[in-house]
Amino acid sequence: AGTHIQMPAEEFSVETFRTLVETNLMGTVNGLAQIIKRFIKRKDGHIVVVASLAGYRGLPTSAAYGATKAGIINMCEALKPELEYHGVRLTLINPGFVETPLTAKNEFPMPFLISVEQAVAHIMRGLERSAFEIAFPGRFAWLMKILKIFPDRLYFALTRRMIGK
Repeated sequence: AGTHIQMPAEEFSVETFRTLVETNLMGTVNGLAQIIKRFIKRKDGHIVVVASLAGYRGLPTSAAYGATKAGIINMCEALKPELEYHGVRLTLINPGFVETPLTAKNEFPMPFLISVEQAVAHIMRGLERSAFEIAFPGRFAWLMKILKIFPDRLYFALTRRMIGK
């Protein structure tokens, strides 16, 4: 799934951005590069990729993290019809905040935080439905999807409140 490093604008850094791109985006690309051609050749397989609800819309202090997750989402949307044509399934998992040792390090509010067990249940239900996208928890996923269609003026008024400025 990758990693998250908070990066407020005052600390914008090429190194931090590069680290997250290499870990989150290129890590996923490197993994896919090892299996896609094999699956296409055998005309079978199921690829599951993890991105994040943070990839839906830019959030304060998450320019690098969100960009990598948006890139993964876009890549999966582009690959799905092509892979499907070759008999290969693709599932995209977009979790919100899941209580793990990684999120325990976060020093920011994590709305709708769920347990690992709850996350597994969401994933298993989505896989059983053969869904392309498995996004959870439901209320947070819907909120983020709604924010995608918010007019910029309203969206930026809301996100300014998130940084307290």
